Amino acid sequence: MSNHKVVILGGQGAIGSLLGRLFTQSGCTVYRVDQRTQGEHSFCYQLDILNPAADSEAIFTEAKAVVFALPEAVAIQALPWVLSVIGDDVQIVSTCSVQTPFHSALRAAAPGQPFIGVNPMFSPSLSEQKRPVAVILDNCHVNEHWIERILTQAGMRISRMTPEEHDRVMAFCQALPHAAILIFGLVLAKSPLDIGTLVTVAPPPMRTMLALLSRVLLNPMEVYWDVQYENPMAAEPRQELLHAIQQLDSIVQAGDQTEFSNNLRHIAQQLGEQLNISAADCQHIFSTLE
Repeated sequence: MSNHKVVILGGQGAIGSLLGRLFTQSGCTVYRVDQRTQGEHSFCYQLDILNPAADSEAIFTEAKAVVFALPEAVAIQALPWVLSVIGDDVQIVSTCSVQTPFHSALRAAAPGQPFIGVNPMFSPSLSEQKRPVAVILDNCHVNEHWIERILTQAGMRISRMTPEEHDRVMAFCQALPHAAILIFGLVLAKSPLDIGTLVTVAPPPMRTMLALLSRVLLNPMEVYWDVQYENPMAAEPRQELLHAIQQLDSIVQAGDQTEFSNNLRHIAQQLGEQLNISAADCQHIFSTLE
């Protein structure tokens, strides 16, 4: 793979930087394209991908792969021009949080263009060792892709999915927990209580929720917007979350401890073996809080 040239659109962003480092470590020559250029990388190009200069196509000459490490809407808008300046054998790589819209746009414009999606299931600020990554393919039963090999060599755990499967899973793995965290934040922001007072007496669950909320607030807003807005499958778990809050409120208002207990038992049964595994995770997290 040492002869592969990889062009990363959005190469200065968090995901673009992560993949750029992994491709470089594998021996690829990485060209980073972004609206802003910074750092000490050898091949960095400043380019507005939605309004490219006349000679910009030279960046893609002899590219083996083009990575779209861009917000979903920008990636889809940029796709037609990129396809017009590359060969039909160049690998398209999507890092979109929601894969189906980009994949559909690609297949409508270039049915035979090689495609793979890569969605790391962790913040790039964390080590990639033993972290999960979703790999999106047209056909999940094909042999190992060369990009999968790079991810595996970096110590990541791969889960293969089709674009539709990916977006359904992400509706519950990303959109649902993010929505719950944001609802917590919205309620907290309206509280008349002083946040300092709350933190002083906050037990581990409250501190953990504050930590999750703070991480969301300090990361790029566009990431969380795309997870909610760009994925039409996210509407269902959001509505179920609202329904569950109303259901809990009704049970408590009615003083129905039996129904409350029945619901907890049902949830525990649904978790199955994961119950004890996640309880151990929680104990580990709580033990790190001082």
